Amino acid sequence: MRSTLCTALLALVAVAAFAGAPQEHVRQTVDAVSAALNDPQLQGSSNEHARRERVAKVMHDSFDFRTMAQESLGPQWASLTPEQRDRFVGLFTQLFERSYDRLVLRFLGGSATTYGAESVDAGRATVKTVLVRKGGDELPVDYRLTADGGPWKISDVVVDGVSLAGNFRAQFTKTIRASSYDALVQRIETKLAEEQ
Repeated sequence: MRSTLCTALLALVAVAAFAGAPQEHVRQTVDAVSAALNDPQLQGSSNEHARRERVAKVMHDSFDFRTMAQESLGPQWASLTPEQRDRFVGLFTQLFERSYDRLVLRFLGGSATTYGAESVDAGRATVKTVLVRKGGDELPVDYRLTADGGPWKISDVVVDGVSLAGNFRAQFTKTIRASSYDALVQRIETKLAEEQ
């Protein structure tokens, strides 16, 4: 019963995350991720898979992975078939989730999130946050969002001044220039397999 209630509440949070201003979208996303990370039923290494799945569900509802993948490839995106695009979006999503987990989520557990300025310009917005640990350590995390005629979606995360999407684009461009798109896909697949 409790797990069904938690699932229902999480679904409501995910739906609610689509409504409202950019800061409210980020706040609801961070709260839903924190709830998953801190759920007593999902603690311990035996529950790691379930915990990751719950966080991934929140992220899939809140992030625009397709736009992020497209922007990370730059001009190369136009030459891909629909099947190649779908495959790349799937790979990019996994890669981004792992980076976000390593750089933000591990810090998020046991910390408080403070919200700073929100700037909105047409269909783009930035929401500034700071993760504050009990010991006083701080990690600035800015969320960039887009709303192309629809709900706000997170389209990049800037951790301590470094754009995750921008970092991927620089890496992808370098690999494609040095080798090829196929080599990039193979490199991503190998990296993801090594981190399983």
